Amino acid sequence: MTEELDLTGQDSDAGSEEVVLTPAELIERLEQAWMNEKFAPELLESKSEIVECVMEQLDHMEENLRRAKKGDLKVSIHRMEMERIRYVLSSYLRCRLMKIEKFFPHILEKEKTPHEGELSSLSPEELVFAKQYMANTETYLKNVALKHMPPNLQTVDLLRSGSCPCLVRCCLDSKNPNPVQDVSKYISILKY
Repeated sequence: MTEELDLTGQDSDAGSEEVVLTPAELIERLEQAWMNEKFAPELLESKSEIVECVMEQLDHMEENLRRAKKGDLKVSIHRMEMERIRYVLSSYLRCRLMKIEKFFPHILEKEKTPHEGELSSLSPEELVFAKQYMANTETYLKNVALKHMPPNLQTVDLLRSGSCPCLVRCCLDSKNPNPVQDVSKYISILKY
């Protein structure tokens, strides 16, 4: 495959700048984005342009394979490569969705008040998903737990905290390295 794909990126000074990528370079960028997202603790910037280009490329490859001979060995190899690319793409998207589900209050709060020069970490589709996920979570909490509580405790604000939900275990007795039998006296859990 020697055809080239256009990937449009935004330039801060003048309009848009076109970057021409070969399919191999596009797949390499997808794999790099996948590995970065997989091993980063936070949600990284969305690579929706790469995802869209890879999906278009997969559709194009599928059309080419339909026209090819059925018994050809090249067809089998191309199908395996397409399945590998689909796996990387779906794993990248699943990883992003898992992070959105895990940290949706923090992500939505961050999206609500963007800082200057900071790009959005969510694509428009992911933003819709995060908002729907928050609404569904609130509805679930209200239907399952909050309706059984006293009226003054029946409100929930999932966007109340502005920091990432992370707890740290602190040992109050640092001189004693042995495990403490009565943990409740010596260990506190603090917000990080």
